[in-house]
Amino acid sequence: MNKPFPIALMLGAALFATAAWATDDGRRIDERRPLKPDARVSVSNVAGSIEVEAWDKNELHLTGTLAEEVEKLEITGSESSLKIEVKLPKRTRNTGDTVLKLKVPAGIALDARGVSADITAKGLRGEIEAESVSGDIELDVASKRVEASSVSGDVTVRAPAEATRVESVSGDVTVRGVKGELHSESVSGDVTVQAREVRVLEVKTVSGDLELDLELAREAKVTADTLSGEVRLTLPKLPEGEIELETFSGELESGLLPGLGHGVKDYQREGSGKGRLRLHSFSGDIVLKKR
Repeated sequence: MNKPFPIALMLGAALFATAAWATDDGRRIDERRPLKPDARVSVSNVAGSIEVEAWDKNELHLTGTLAEEVEKLEITGSESSLKIEVKLPKRTRNTGDTVLKLKVPAGIALDARGVSADITAKGLRGEIEAESVSGDIELDVASKRVEASSVSGDVTVRAPAEATRVESVSGDVTVRGVKGELHSESVSGDVTVQAREVRVLEVKTVSGDLELDLELAREAKVTADTLSGEVRLTLPKLPEGEIELETFSGELESGLLPGLGHGVKDYQREGSGKGRLRLHSFSGDIVLKKR
């Protein structure tokens, strides 16, 4: 048997499954991998940040710094599917910040996960899933599908996405530029949405305000619900379908609808279309106004 085959195999393994270790310059990272324009990239970091930026090359360029406690940075997979993971020793509880900066083709699909790590992405067109426990998430992208969630951080999404889900438990949620279908939820934070061509919108918060600026598609279904906050909705015109406004200890306010005087707490209209607009608040005002 000749020898080149195992040598080629070893070179391939070195190319796609390597670990970036400490250097003399503060554990710097500087790694490159070939990457297809529509590849899937998964990246996870415990503490610090994940920063992803699009560029015009069909390759990954990964830079940044590793925290002292990091055991290794593991990069596995191929040019079609690449995984980047910060590895800590077992039973490690506290760690310094690891900074991961990725330059990738704009069309890749991104799956980013953090614990106490902030996540940012700019210029991507592929679908995005971003999740952090106690970090902020900020996505400024051209993606058609976006999912982003944080437990105790703020989440901001600016995208023309047609299918969007954004959630935070104790942080504010801001969504701008989306269209189509949006689901957003926060427990103790405010939710701000600017959207157009809305077909389905479901927005909920327990103890925060809802600030909505919408353009509705024909027969759109819109539901906004808060327990102890205000609901403020701005529209270019009223939908033709069903309208239901209800508050328990607040008031309704709108110059667009007749009969909403001082002290009015509920309003219902059947309408002629199949669309639906339902705004509910238990202890806050509901304000409906024209842009």
